[in-house]
Amino acid sequence: MSVIPVHQRGYTNPQLLAETDWLAERLDDPNVRIVDARPPQQYAAGHIPGAVNLPGTNGIPRTADGEMASPGEFSSVAGKLGIGSGGTIIVYDMPNQHMGLVAWAFLYYGHRDVRLLDGGFEKWTREGRPVSTQPVNYSEAIFNTKPVDGIYCSLSHAKAAHARPQSVVFWDTRSLAEFHGAGEGHGKPPPRPGHIAGAAHLDWIELIDPETKTFKPAAELRALLESKGITPEREVNTYCGGGRRGSIGTLVLMILGYQNARSYAAGFSQWSRQPDTPVET
Repeated sequence: MSVIPVHQRGYTNPQLLAETDWLAERLDDPNVRIVDARPPQQYAAGHIPGAVNLPGTNGIPRTADGEMASPGEFSSVAGKLGIGSGGTIIVYDMPNQHMGLVAWAFLYYGHRDVRLLDGGFEKWTREGRPVSTQPVNYSEAIFNTKPVDGIYCSLSHAKAAHARPQSVVFWDTRSLAEFHGAGEGHGKPPPRPGHIAGAAHLDWIELIDPETKTFKPAAELRALLESKGITPEREVNTYCGGGRRGSIGTLVLMILGYQNARSYAAGFSQWSRQPDTPVET
């Protein structure tokens, strides 16, 4: 199984991805923190040595209506895991949807060096790399937050942006069945099935090579996105049901060099609950 190295895929910002061999050489580096975004039971069954567990589902603090929580709340979560403001954070999943929200959240709250592990845990284990079942506990650290509003789409921003369809596109990263209101997603079904009116659809799973589980090369990704009208000159607000899949879309746009990519983290579950937001099927 041949995997094209990250630096040969034509990405504008390849530093947002980490190779498995790069990480394998830095498992004992105190300046690297590894974050396993999978559910706790998967983490307990085996994880990359030194990784702490911050599940993409329910691990990232949110407000009651799905918005991102206060900087202080996230700072507390990160600090208790032993993650401070410096160094490199590597986030991984199988790969699956959980990694998106976790990695994006660290970027949103101001950490400068955050990377997704390309190919995830599946590639790591396929290559015969070490796995541990021992829980990891680091001393509590200080994580200083400085939210980057330019990569976040709140409900108020979503409503304002939706009124500018010529310069803004909403990218729905859910399954096609969910997009058309005919399928169930993750969590509770939305009150009004369907999608944000006028949204483009591209399932997040199309971003991943089905064989290697790594991200597709830049040329393939750009062709997929541009065929849906998701182009660099537009503001792109990515969404799903509650932020996990949508945030992977935001990260891919950042990897490709899109200058105005935002994660609408509260997503369609929030949008569909509003009395004044248009929904289509």
